[in-house]
Amino acid sequence: MTRERWVTLRPRDQLGHIAAELTRAALAPPNTDLRRVLLERAFELIDLSLDDPRWRPTVLQLLTLRSLVAEAYLGDIPALDRALAAL
Repeated sequence: MTRERWVTLRPRDQLGHIAAELTRAALAPPNTDLRRVLLERAFELIDLSLDDPRWRPTVLQLLTLRSLVAEAYLGDIPALDRALAAL
């Protein structure tokens, strides 16, 4: 998704797209390329949200989410559950 298209979405819709990628990742078998690709896609979407000025007042929420996704990416399976719970 392009940045131009992403910023047309409401913040809650942006979170919905991020949550969908994280849910797919949670359902994918652990330690597979599929899970890795889905988590990378979640990173991309979070980064697009971080570039959206509407998130400035609550940027810490996105940074916390990104940190949890990073932990999951490195193999911490419970971090993925915590990331989903944070949404």
